[in-house]
Amino acid sequence: MAERAYSIVEARARLGAIAREVSATREPVAITDHGQTVAILVSSADVLELQELRALAAYRARQARGENAGVPHDEACRRVCGEG
Repeated sequence: MAERAYSIVEARARLGAIAREVSATREPVAITDHGQTVAILVSSADVLELQELRALAAYRARQARGENAGVPHDEACRRVCGEG
């Protein structure tokens, strides 16, 4: 998944630079502890995209079950835009 990896110690020392790199490239970075991946740092844009894909999948699943798959406008805005 993530081609680049940093140990926890190295990531702690370089967190700002790593975060900017991930944001700019949208390439995830693995954080390791004793050689094992313990976390993946991803861009905020990728997280938003993942949330949208999950919402779409849930909508389509409800639609396939014949449920009312509509979402009220204010709820859709809250989910997509993060508005209160």
